[in-house]
Amino acid sequence: MKGLLSVSFGTSYEETRAKTIDVVDGKLAVAFPDRAFYSAWTSGIIVAKVRKERGETHNTLDEAFARLTEDGIDDLVVATMCLTNGHEMRKIAQHVETWVHGAEGRTACLAEPVLSSEADRKALAAALGEEFADVPEDEVVLLMGHGSPGGPNEVYSQVQDELASLGNTRFVMGTVEGEPTFEDALEQIEASGARRVHLAPFMVVAGDHARNDLAGEDDDSWKSMLEARGYETVVTLRGLGELEAYHELVCVHAQKALIVE
Repeated sequence: MKGLLSVSFGTSYEETRAKTIDVVDGKLAVAFPDRAFYSAWTSGIIVAKVRKERGETHNTLDEAFARLTEDGIDDLVVATMCLTNGHEMRKIAQHVETWVHGAEGRTACLAEPVLSSEADRKALAAALGEEFADVPEDEVVLLMGHGSPGGPNEVYSQVQDELASLGNTRFVMGTVEGEPTFEDALEQIEASGARRVHLAPFMVVAGDHARNDLAGEDDDSWKSMLEARGYETVVTLRGLGELEAYHELVCVHAQKALIVE
């Protein structure tokens, strides 16, 4: 029996989930009409949180693969909303490998992360350029990525380079837990001479990091630290998962994985 598993990190913020994860799930289901649809969130903490607070029944990876087994799925496509081959992507790959080897005759193809190729990064950079097309040239757009202490982090500078190659030189990238850091981004902002900074998440959803680390009122948020240095800030709480280009990349990667398999 054929199945499709859509995997994301998850979010406890209903509004951004409805505009991002839910939309991508819907498009994946349409793209694979001959496969039974399943979904999972890699963050067990978030799954437990929304289950306790709102009674929502999202699956952890363990629960999703248990359901696949119970339903007799033996031919699986795994779509991922991960941007890079970081910790969450590696976690997904481990679960897929364990499931495949759990019974004879099972097959699974795992899609690559959304920003795996230069073409992927160029497509998303073009969409971001359109998203912030109204920002004046003498102002800066600071994008907050998540980053990973153990890597890979090069994708962030690569996307910034793609933006610059398209003429969007006002974009600056930073990460919460990797490189480039906020300090790295600040150096570029200072060198630009801009006095107004537009803040936006370079993450699938505008969740906790976006609302607190990026745009929160505490002294250590990026917004507060920029304002303390005299910058005017403008916040846009829209996750990458709201962009049509992102939706297309997730679906295309899942389709390519099936073809390669």
